[in-house]
Amino acid sequence: MQSLSVYIPKITARHQYVFGLIFNEIYQIEYQLTDDKPTYLTAQTSKLNYSLSPICEHEIFVEAHSLLNERGINEVTIQIGEHENCPVFFQTSNERAFAYDIFAASFYLVSRYEEYLPQLKDKYNRFKAEESLAFKHNFLQKPVVNIWAKQLISVFEDKFPYLKIKSPIFKFISTIDIDNAYQYKGKGFVRSAAFLLKAILRFDIDSLKMAAAVSSKKRKDPFDTYSLQFNLQKKYNLDVRYFVLLGDYGLNDKNISHTNSNFQALIKRLADLAPVGIHPSFGSSINETQLAVEIKRLEDIQKREVTFSRQHFLQLSFPNTYKRLLEVGITNDYTMGYASVLGFRAGIASSFTFYNLDMEQILPIKVYPFAIVDDTLKFNMQLNPDDVVQELGEIINEVKQVDGTLISIWHNDTFSDVGVWKGWRNVYEEMVKLIHT
Repeated sequence: MQSLSVYIPKITARHQYVFGLIFNEIYQIEYQLTDDKPTYLTAQTSKLNYSLSPICEHEIFVEAHSLLNERGINEVTIQIGEHENCPVFFQTSNERAFAYDIFAASFYLVSRYEEYLPQLKDKYNRFKAEESLAFKHNFLQKPVVNIWAKQLISVFEDKFPYLKIKSPIFKFISTIDIDNAYQYKGKGFVRSAAFLLKAILRFDIDSLKMAAAVSSKKRKDPFDTYSLQFNLQKKYNLDVRYFVLLGDYGLNDKNISHTNSNFQALIKRLADLAPVGIHPSFGSSINETQLAVEIKRLEDIQKREVTFSRQHFLQLSFPNTYKRLLEVGITNDYTMGYASVLGFRAGIASSFTFYNLDMEQILPIKVYPFAIVDDTLKFNMQLNPDDVVQELGEIINEVKQVDGTLISIWHNDTFSDVGVWKGWRNVYEEMVKLIHT
């Protein structure tokens, strides 16, 4: 009785994917899918029946919505209800059934089904958070897939006390994007001259003094906050990932040149203390050959293979982005989230393998969804630094309650305590303290 038999009248790729999501990637349960009813009935295991009607007494019955039997993208009618204080959909009608079809609902959110449907895009051609089901029904800041899985597991534990279940453990991954490694250093003659001209025209005396001090090595570059980051990493034993922008200079890609010796030395220093991944440039989403070039640059500098990424400007299009990443050897991506609001774009606070709805197949890329972004807190929510930690309390608690994985995005300049980030220097540490309580 330590394993689980799952009966499905006709097993599809969608079934294989979503049962793996719930029973391998969130929880870990030894299970077998079968479409043979006699085999299911005689199995000396715990039993889950995923069909249209109950089969036997000693089973958990989940009434199946049609979504997992379909192919392609179709309009889906969704009505939001509630179960144990959590939003749910695809509610079931049979009184013997689990309250809703957790498998179809989870598949709808995690596959990003709604993003394949016609929708409005923002100015960067990104899916708008406001168009999502979770935003419209006010559950974006709840990792509902994890909550649903926990509800189902609770039923398992009551009905099948001998079923072997390995539960997840809460984790925090701190990710830091290096969009602009230094404010003044390494910018080259043309960019430095343009900065000086703008500062003079604005009568920005403070910036001119700062640039002069950095140039004469009388003080560190304001964006050179890496020692502080390393100290916090060591102090709190943080799991950190860096993402470095190595694209060619352009309107939306403004890091310093990958050939700059100071920049290369920084990347090597980062790589000695934490894994470093590529931050594919905005330009690489237009030029298909550019991504491989940027990955090669990072590999040559750090002398390590590059296998993980996060798109600059969170440029993410399904399934094209993931297919392109896989073609150049990226097997882990950290782009799943929104730039404008906090929360869980795919409704989940766990890493997961992605499903390609275009081809109806599982893609061998692991997705790590984030929930917290410094830019969102500052520019979209316009929070005062003193109010940030209180604002984050609920979303942190939501992830802890389901033993999920919480991922934040910060930038090196957020620690600088200059310009727009004046007063934000300690916000990151205060967030980490709250996470660790």
